[in-house]
Amino acid sequence: MVKVKICGLSRRKDAKMAGALGADMIGAIVEATVPTPRNLTLEQARDIFEDVEGPKKVAVTTPDSPASAERIARRLRPDVLQIHSAMPVEQLKEVKELVSAEIIGVVQVPRKVENREEILNKALRVSDVVDYLLLDTKGPSGGETGIPHDWSMSQEICMKVKKPVFLAGGLTPKNVKAAIEKVRPYGVDVASGIESSPGKKDPKLMREFIRVAKEV
Repeated sequence: MVKVKICGLSRRKDAKMAGALGADMIGAIVEATVPTPRNLTLEQARDIFEDVEGPKKVAVTTPDSPASAERIARRLRPDVLQIHSAMPVEQLKEVKELVSAEIIGVVQVPRKVENREEILNKALRVSDVVDYLLLDTKGPSGGETGIPHDWSMSQEICMKVKKPVFLAGGLTPKNVKAAIEKVRPYGVDVASGIESSPGKKDPKLMREFIRVAKEV
């Protein structure tokens, strides 16, 4: 069964509902260095994660060094740390050695792919040093575009990497079934596609997204 990650949470009640509806991971964006309306402080993220049982808790951040990633992991103690930045593979490996949390590495896929081999090679390198790989749509801020990318590229990556792959980028209750059938990922990641406004999850959309994804 496909795993579901609900990301960009900014309210405690949304996190609890995501857990109750069967989400496998819940994510909060913490101390982001790029503009995002979903950015939280460590204290806010800790409050959102508190008392949520079941899903793994993911701290999504854009650290500029392994040391800053380690600081966030040490203070927040998430189950998973998602490095959503252009951190070199060597530094990702160092983060993996510094923290006890599992690591999600991110590779951005353009809407129109021009160099498939370059993207695939990067995905293979990143997947070698992390626990999970997340494929997101390339955008000016590194993500949160709300737009799907070239799923055929993601399909190829899923077929060739050995680590579990999450598909992100413009997913909604309406297109997640087609995305899963095309890409065959380990899991799907959604933020804006189930929101009534940035950071505020719509209960009906969240329920429908999880239901559809789990039924594929």
